[in-house]
Amino acid sequence: MKEFETLIKHDPQTVFTTVSEAEQKRYSGIVNRAAGLHFLLGRYLLRYVLSTKRGVSILPADWEIFPDEQGRPRVLNQSVAPIKFSISHASGVVAIALSSTVDPGIDLEPLARELGSGLNFRHLLSPEQYDQVMTIPSAAHCELLTRVWCIKESVSKACGLGLRLPFSTIEFDLVSLLNSQPATWLECKVRERGSFWFNLCTLAQRYWLCVAMESPALSPLGRLEPNHFNLLSRKAF
Repeated sequence: MKEFETLIKHDPQTVFTTVSEAEQKRYSGIVNRAAGLHFLLGRYLLRYVLSTKRGVSILPADWEIFPDEQGRPRVLNQSVAPIKFSISHASGVVAIALSSTVDPGIDLEPLARELGSGLNFRHLLSPEQYDQVMTIPSAAHCELLTRVWCIKESVSKACGLGLRLPFSTIEFDLVSLLNSQPATWLECKVRERGSFWFNLCTLAQRYWLCVAMESPALSPLGRLEPNHFNLLSRKAF
């Protein structure tokens, strides 16, 4: 994360006077250096994006961002319409999704990521998905399961639970996923929580990027417009 590290090294005030004390404290408590820088860059960019996208006279340092009762970070400034966001990062890139209408969830995963033999596929997949995977050639499992992980993590964020949501409760058809065109909106069901939509695409030919949101009640499947949210991705190193 050379560019951001250089900024912190030579002009730390630019960063630390922009983020809040709570964000600085959380950054200081993250043992892994790369993870800490990813978090700090995400909040730093978020504050500037909020000021730019909202078109209001709120400086980046003045945004009030605090966790709600479920631990999900929220923008609490009372002078603007509700703003909802999700942040993800992976291997040098930070991505942010903003929405004024729905809770977005976003996840970013390297295309080359290998989930590893230690992953229990029955915890990742629903029973129906597990049966589907067993009919697909094993050579295709690694890429498919990375895509599935990316989708399910974005949906779990849209639910507001993140990794606390059992991924096996997120159900969608793997054959439809494999046969869909890139960046197509697809529907999934989350057990006991209802319907969600997700959009999986590639970023810079290096990452899977997935955005998910709960199905808006007034927007039937197939008519979801991309302007439900704004996306920003930024290379960090």
